[in-house]
Amino acid sequence: MVRGRYVVGSTFLLGLAALVAMASSSADLDALRSGSAKFSQDLFSVLREGKENENMVASPISLQIALAMLYAGAQGNTKTQLTSVLHVDTDDLQKYLGAYKELLETIKDPVLSVASTVFVNLSLNLLDNYTTAVSTGFGANVEKVDFKQPDVAAKTINDWCDTHTNGKIKDLFSAGDLALAEAVLANAVYFKAQWKTKFNPELTKERDFKSPTGIVKVQMMNVKSNFKYAFSEKLNAQVLELPYANDKFRMLVILPSEGVALKDVESNVKTIGLDEVMKTMYSTEVDVFLPRFKIEMTHDLNAALQKLGAADLFSSQANLSGMSESPLFVSQVKQKVFIEVNEEGTEAAAVTGIAFVTYSAVAPRPKPKFVADRPFISVLYHSDLILFESVVIQPPT
Repeated sequence: MVRGRYVVGSTFLLGLAALVAMASSSADLDALRSGSAKFSQDLFSVLREGKENENMVASPISLQIALAMLYAGAQGNTKTQLTSVLHVDTDDLQKYLGAYKELLETIKDPVLSVASTVFVNLSLNLLDNYTTAVSTGFGANVEKVDFKQPDVAAKTINDWCDTHTNGKIKDLFSAGDLALAEAVLANAVYFKAQWKTKFNPELTKERDFKSPTGIVKVQMMNVKSNFKYAFSEKLNAQVLELPYANDKFRMLVILPSEGVALKDVESNVKTIGLDEVMKTMYSTEVDVFLPRFKIEMTHDLNAALQKLGAADLFSSQANLSGMSESPLFVSQVKQKVFIEVNEEGTEAAAVTGIAFVTYSAVAPRPKPKFVADRPFISVLYHSDLILFESVVIQPPT
């Protein structure tokens, strides 16, 4: 049986098209947020395996949306596997899509843009129920592309990524990636915001940073102000929350205690959960030292998703019959991510792609000092939804 290639690209972009009204309860939304937090932890744990001494950045929400768009068309064991990977707790697709609609409406903001498009080969027909589902739940558009001209198709998709990430994500796919493609599912997320309390550039000084390979010089920013803070004995780490100007988005910085391995703190975070850690935080004046950093990465996610349990997607066992009458399976999943943190604030973007091929309250405390002069974790989030997560082992100079 001939099977088609379907490419799914997910990019981080802010601002969604108007969505069809769907009913969703607060319980459905809470369940989606809970599943998203678990998926984020699972994904980052797998991505960090064997790369403990490398910088890392990923956007869990971008990949999650791309996979959820696949889930909307999955059947049989493929759907069962995606249900487990995404921690979906309902069999009602309409409730699931309604929760996504509400979630995306909740995080919509001038500083954050989210967009989705399904690029489809001229000869491939998607089922009407599927196009309605992804339009309703994710605000996704459907655009016809001639994949028989892979160079033209790659330019079309890469231009879309470029546009929806303010030029930060380019060249996600090459013509070779799309040579046998039947479709590309793309989601883009882009974030750019200023700190609520900015770092004064005049206070930025060269300071030592203790990387695994030795002492390196970095540009260390400094600000003293009231922030939410905690020392977590369970993590054996300091935890600091830096709010952005609109107070909706925040960056959580987790700094292991001196002599404590970052991987041990990461393991503790997964066991305890960020929500439990944040419950212990309190507002106090903190003298903050944080290095500037910029990380760009491309992830090939096939192996990671198979480790997480979505093996059928990548074989002839894939059942995506809810998307198209043409048999499809995934050949490639990619994510390209960018994040930059400086005195003004943060800019971040990401793109994820999947390809399918033809087959045949407390007592007064002393004012703390937070000096990030060693490897640390940063999490950019809205409420408890993780948009970007990074590990800084050695700030690029």
